[in-house]
Amino acid sequence: MKVSHRLRLATAAALVISPALALAQNPAGSVVVTPYVGVYSPSTDVMKEGVSAAGQSVTANGKHQASAAYGMNASYWITDRLGIELGGAYSSSQLKGTITQTGITPVTITDHAHIWLGSAKLMIQLLPPSTGANLRLGIGPAFVTRGGTAYSGDNTGSVTGLTDFGGAVSLCSKIPVTRNFGIRVRAEDYMYQAKLGWNAVNANNSYTFNSRMQHDFVFSAGLQFMLNP
Repeated sequence: MKVSHRLRLATAAALVISPALALAQNPAGSVVVTPYVGVYSPSTDVMKEGVSAAGQSVTANGKHQASAAYGMNASYWITDRLGIELGGAYSSSQLKGTITQTGITPVTITDHAHIWLGSAKLMIQLLPPSTGANLRLGIGPAFVTRGGTAYSGDNTGSVTGLTDFGGAVSLCSKIPVTRNFGIRVRAEDYMYQAKLGWNAVNANNSYTFNSRMQHDFVFSAGLQFMLNP
């Protein structure tokens, strides 16, 4: 009697858990689209320069401020553990710069800028289906391009190095709601060398800022749709 009761409980539990395990996975051949919103959060100055002579020094730096990000990803799953993803995001940010000179009050300048980020990633499901959990690692090439009034030129020259290429790494998980729909949360790091410069009309006044390694983070949540389950 006890054995029969336990068997019924185990069968009932399996019937409840099995669909949940299936919902957590993307089956082979599936196409998944995810529009999302999040926060763009760069961690490093995009430009920084300093000179000193005869006891005087001047330093200048510029950094993008954290702001809202909007994006979309589309992935094709070769197997239930391996997929290919293309994605892009946009953020309207402020570039905040500070100029500091010996004996003079620092000057802060803020101007509008926009950021476009794109990537192509190999997506790997890290956990086996038997766990019922979903954790995906993404890695691949990426690009970042900037624009807006903060980078606009004038009659003396123009800004160079607005587009950089590097890599992106992401870690994400899906909370399944139905077979075809879920909620995705993700943390992503765009890594690249920033190489901003100034191309002056008078070539003698042209220069390039020191190359700086960037880590631009995007933390997001999105709605995930499976188009061909």
